[in-house]
Amino acid sequence: MQILTEAETEDSWKTGLGIGRNGSGASKGGSSAAGVSGGVPSPLGCRPRWAATMELSAEYLREKLQRDLEAEHVEVEDTTPSRCASSFRVLVVSAKFEGKPLLQRHRLVNTCLAEELLHIHAFEQKTLTPEQWAREQQK
Repeated sequence: MQILTEAETEDSWKTGLGIGRNGSGASKGGSSAAGVSGGVPSPLGCRPRWAATMELSAEYLREKLQRDLEAEHVEVEDTTPSRCASSFRVLVVSAKFEGKPLLQRHRLVNTCLAEELLHIHAFEQKTLTPEQWAREQQK
């Protein structure tokens, strides 16, 4: 098994996209390949460490979900350390979920975090009504 340095990994990744060492693309005019500055995933599904990503925190996501969904309880766990890119697990308890099937609940959460989800690699969510949450607490 061959082990590459970070610089070699970056160079091989860029080469696969047709980008030279100076960042110029192979297209006319020497412009860079579309999406590279945004951190295009590698063929393995992981973003290189040097790729630009939006910095997100569990606290930021918690506050946004609590405010926009009028949630009475929100838990956000940053699971990024065990993954190759930003990933989060959330639990949201909101009266806005009353009478809605699971898919509609998840769509409410996804709509709330639409901009942030563009920068999140993995997102796991659990959505409960206050009544469901109370029952779960009694277990």
